Amino acid sequence: MEITLNGEINPPPLAFFVFGFIVFLLGCIWPVFMVDDFQNELEASSWPTTDATVVALDVYIYEYPCGDSQSPDICREYLVNYHLRYMINGTIFNVEESEEVSHFDSRVWEVDYPVNSTREIAYNPENPEHFDVNPEHYTPFIAPLIVLIASSLLSILFIIGGVKSLFKNSGAHQTSSGLEKGMLPQSNDNITFTYAKGAWGVRIYDHPTVEALAQKLLSFSCTYEQIDTFFTACQATEGNNATFDDRIDLEWLNEVNQMVEQHNSIAKYNWIQKANIARIILLLISAIFAPIALIFVLPVWLTYYALPWYGWIPVWGVLTPLGLVVITRKLVAEFAYRIDQGLAATLMEFLHNEEY
Repeated sequence: MEITLNGEINPPPLAFFVFGFIVFLLGCIWPVFMVDDFQNELEASSWPTTDATVVALDVYIYEYPCGDSQSPDICREYLVNYHLRYMINGTIFNVEESEEVSHFDSRVWEVDYPVNSTREIAYNPENPEHFDVNPEHYTPFIAPLIVLIASSLLSILFIIGGVKSLFKNSGAHQTSSGLEKGMLPQSNDNITFTYAKGAWGVRIYDHPTVEALAQKLLSFSCTYEQIDTFFTACQATEGNNATFDDRIDLEWLNEVNQMVEQHNSIAKYNWIQKANIARIILLLISAIFAPIALIFVLPVWLTYYALPWYGWIPVWGVLTPLGLVVITRKLVAEFAYRIDQGLAATLMEFLHNEEY
């Protein structure tokens, strides 16, 4: 077999590195916001504990107008007044405090701290009036940790893909230095239009010359369906027309390539394939957040009928990509309708003329 390669159309290595870095940074946002809370909880975990009685508890909701004249709205603030009584070394402490909380925290106080209930608290031995009402409560930190791990693994995969693409492009560049721009790789293998599906559902044709031609057709905004139609017609013509039997060879593929190069392409970007790859990535993001939402967020909602601000991140992490997938379906259909520049029809006309 004799093959002369020119540069294949592959995603640039920098795109892999940049996307991997962005994924890692996005995965770090949630954990970074939780660092201070985790350090405080870790410090309180070493404090001694005692039982405290909820003497009184009141949750106040204040509503006030907010927004502007064009879009008025009603904002709410939640205030918790509580009275805890506990004994340390024979000394009774009565702590009455008032603090502004979120809607979720107000629901936690109402559900978990009813009046006359007894709760275990951790107190600072150096200042017993300083306490933690929910010691060693690490559940809120599990989901951010999982997000960090998942985003790190995903970013590593992109970096590995970038490294592989870098070496692949480097080797292809060295081999193709003697070829003119726009030429197809030349292989003496028997012409075949069979293919296998690679990463992201991208088709990889067995024959190098056919593969390069298919990639060029994609870059001219032909769809896989149009390419299949053309290649299927080529096979049918080769099998049914004896006078055309020997025409599908390297010279014929180069003739098709020359015609494609001369085609007046106004937008040589394969937006349809990019949109399909984006849909796969969005589904992957949704799949990462789905178990987090089911395992950690759903039980919290069923208990308090409210979520903390960070609890909404997995929910939107599941729903937003799914919504974008639906939108991209419309975009793909629109691209297929508007970006078609007539190359597929030109190819079929060229093939039809070659039969005679």
